[in-house]
Amino acid sequence: MDVCIIVTKPNIFLINLDSCTDRLAESTSQFDKFSLPFERVSAVKGAELNADVLDASYCKKKNAKQYFRPLTLGEIGCYLSHMKALSRIVELKLPYAFIFEDDFQLHDDLAQIDQMIASLPFEWDMIKLFQSQKNKRTPIASFPLNKSLSLFMQNKVPAGTVAQLVSLKGAEKILSKSIPFGRPIDIDYQHFWEKELSVFVMSPCPVSHGEKFASTIDRAPSVTGAKRYFLRKQLLQINKFIKNKFYRSLVLKRYHHHF
Repeated sequence: MDVCIIVTKPNIFLINLDSCTDRLAESTSQFDKFSLPFERVSAVKGAELNADVLDASYCKKKNAKQYFRPLTLGEIGCYLSHMKALSRIVELKLPYAFIFEDDFQLHDDLAQIDQMIASLPFEWDMIKLFQSQKNKRTPIASFPLNKSLSLFMQNKVPAGTVAQLVSLKGAEKILSKSIPFGRPIDIDYQHFWEKELSVFVMSPCPVSHGEKFASTIDRAPSVTGAKRYFLRKQLLQINKFIKNKFYRSLVLKRYHHHF
């Protein structure tokens, strides 16, 4: 079963491996707190990809230029899973949709958030609904949604793809400029200028990481790998820092009438 189709408002997609029924049950209980229907998107399991699909999706040459180590099969599967969810936005011509991974805690009613987003006076591509409290980014501009919620433009796009809103235009941009890829998907989103994305963060975050389940993404070896890739990682981070600062200033100028 690929997807359980429920097209409604708010439009919510949940990425979930077929084998992870416990995660599906927990995610369903989170949405049920606010009586929110959703559409399940069957996640791609990287270890089961055939060679042709793998070669067409993941570019080793691109990876060598863009990232400090090769991606794991789990990271490749995660990237392709998000592409499936984004494709649903385009297929259904939705103005925007919520995309969730299957380990989260939901703290606010998405129906109310949906109403606020629908009335925004400016275009946007992505709104992150989660960021790690251990590595919070610095806000450089804000737009109030109501008395308690705001949209922040931050000095750096937060890592992680636990939960986000993506517009139709944003989905089209990402899909047109992502395959083949060389980085994990959340790191690709941090390089927002490559896909010409306008990315904001909702604060306080209405979603937190569930941390209830072990990760389904196999991680690269870290002990010997850390020393092996240290210099390359540092050089890439310096390059990203310079480009991020430049392109973030351009985005800030574009939205200065609203933020």
